[in-house]
Amino acid sequence: MIYFKEFKGYEGEVVGKRKKVDNTIYTFDIETTSFIILDGKQLDGIKYQDLNKDEQDRAEFKSTMYIWQFGINDTVYYGRSWSDFIEFLNVLEKSNNNKKIIFVHNLAFEFQYLKTVLDFEEVVARVSRKVMKATLLNYNIEFRCTLILSNQSLKSLGENYELNHEKKDGDLDYSKFRHSLTPLTEKELVYCEYDCLVVYDYILKELQEYERVDNIPLTSTGHVRRELKELVQTDYEYKRKVRKAINTDPHIYNLLIQAFMGGYTHANWLYTDEVLENVDSYDFTSSYPYVMVSHKYPSSEFRKCYLDKAEDMISSFAYLLVVRFNNIESKYFNNIISFSKCRNIYGGKFDNGRVIGATSLELTLTDVDFKLILEAYNIESYEILESYYSNYNYLPKQFINFILDKYVIKTQYKNVDDKKDVYNREKAKFNALYGMSVTNTIRADVKYNNDSKEWVEIPLTNEEIEKKLKSDKAKAFLSFAYGVWVTAYARNNLLKNLLALDDKVIYSDTDSLKLVSGYDKKVIKHYNEFVEKKLKFVSKNLGIPFAKFSPKDIYGEDHMLGLFENETKKGRKYTYDKFITQGAKKYCYEVDGKISITVAGVPKNGARALNSIDEFRDNLVFRFKDTNKNLLMYVENQEPLEVVDFLGNKYKIDDKSGCCLVPTTYVLGKALEYCELLTDNSSERAIYNETSTL
Repeated sequence: MIYFKEFKGYEGEVVGKRKKVDNTIYTFDIETTSFIILDGKQLDGIKYQDLNKDEQDRAEFKSTMYIWQFGINDTVYYGRSWSDFIEFLNVLEKSNNNKKIIFVHNLAFEFQYLKTVLDFEEVVARVSRKVMKATLLNYNIEFRCTLILSNQSLKSLGENYELNHEKKDGDLDYSKFRHSLTPLTEKELVYCEYDCLVVYDYILKELQEYERVDNIPLTSTGHVRRELKELVQTDYEYKRKVRKAINTDPHIYNLLIQAFMGGYTHANWLYTDEVLENVDSYDFTSSYPYVMVSHKYPSSEFRKCYLDKAEDMISSFAYLLVVRFNNIESKYFNNIISFSKCRNIYGGKFDNGRVIGATSLELTLTDVDFKLILEAYNIESYEILESYYSNYNYLPKQFINFILDKYVIKTQYKNVDDKKDVYNREKAKFNALYGMSVTNTIRADVKYNNDSKEWVEIPLTNEEIEKKLKSDKAKAFLSFAYGVWVTAYARNNLLKNLLALDDKVIYSDTDSLKLVSGYDKKVIKHYNEFVEKKLKFVSKNLGIPFAKFSPKDIYGEDHMLGLFENETKKGRKYTYDKFITQGAKKYCYEVDGKISITVAGVPKNGARALNSIDEFRDNLVFRFKDTNKNLLMYVENQEPLEVVDFLGNKYKIDDKSGCCLVPTTYVLGKALEYCELLTDNSSERAIYNETSTL
């Protein structure tokens, strides 16, 4: 790296005539120290784990930046203070006042420091603090987040895209207290430098497709979203079909939100807390894309109808229903109704967030979910309080072909040694296809106030919601109703198999089942035969070659969409030698003597806490030394403070804001609530206030 004082300016690589932008790849990163003040004494952040509860409550969280790195293509400069950084930016801006885009991996972290160093004109975020991009007020500079763009860690970027540089590991000890006067070794400086070089390599890959830095999407879903938009922007037949399927009635919009549910994740109480042997794991092959290309969806706006019973429903119609169930009780060990989706529930009995039975409850449902509940529960009576219908039809053929083309490309590149980066790129696009159909454009406005340095979420008014609904219809890109039915169909496929194998199912999660020995393999065989017949029917009906539904890989092996399989890519049965679960998103397994875990909120390396799978029980403590997991605390209004680094050097820090990372532990237990595992609330749609219109 080069010390910033040697930087004399850079003219940039300006592209464009009307909309000019510097096409140079600029990158930025910082390294920080977290510490605490307890009773007037400075303690390293790592010491937080040694404090008792009272001391932790009294501790003041502090932070300081001690080195910044700024990359101009593959040349990286550095400085040690914020005044150094401002001096560097002034030199850059003086030599090049064209628009410059600076890429930062996890901009939310850096922004928490930058917001009290620089003034921002515009900040874009889906939720408070989760910054996607930020434009400076006094410089022609825009920061963008590559974590949101790639949805991968720096380490994964280097590995998955076969970049020239990979994130260094272990060359910088974060437990040592450093400040801007702390000497850094050559190895430590190289560690810092590589954080910028990895991002540079990644953006270089992006430019192979987008050519200009300002053309690169903001989000991971944006890659495939833009590709589809370009494909259909002049396809009026596509737009006509989609426009018909988009609902603008605010009440229907609210009902669709209520009916929308994610994947089914649950542990069978029969087996919870029990170590089981020879457990098979089955997974659907691309569960969401399969139902998107093979099932029918609401293709017209929902209209009111009057249904008294399920038998009145017509198979050619999709239904949106509000139903009250009376004296309802599950027929199976696995209970499928989620308590969180119920309203006006009385006399309820619950199984870790699922409803075993109730005197009465109300749900908003798709016809797919309604029929499944009737099959899974004994019900004394039910009343359909509201009912609406829409014509069922396949998704636009253009969209189906788009999905299948992505699947073919992904399959062809899988396990091809010199195409690993292309495969991972296409895989990411393929996996984002479903996300496009539920992209949330109707949510509270998240505003950043540059003067107060605070975040405010402003709820949408009814008028604003109506305006956005009409805007979606005018754009005619995708219908939210598509996404509601995608998850309904995928859940239905999983739960049909789950109920058929009921007492043999140990654990289920969205597109997979863990099964105890002795299950009826004919259930899965018959399901897979059904999938093949359905795909062949759709292939013939829509005139799409079946080879696109079942493409061949590099070895000539077919990979049919939607199959329920337990074969790994190496061809062996995926069987756990031992398996135990403590509830949703909490399980542990052993294969060939190696213990692995899946626990919400605990990194995979937390398996180091276990000497034996038998230890995976309530009150097991995952310690920081096992997980390296930190608790992030936002630091605000920090006063100047004299600190001492690990070498004894004194320095007065002046960071006004930042992030303090302190060690955290996780205690395993059987949660009473159903774990949705949402990383943030950006998927929450604004609700139309119907009471104000009565």
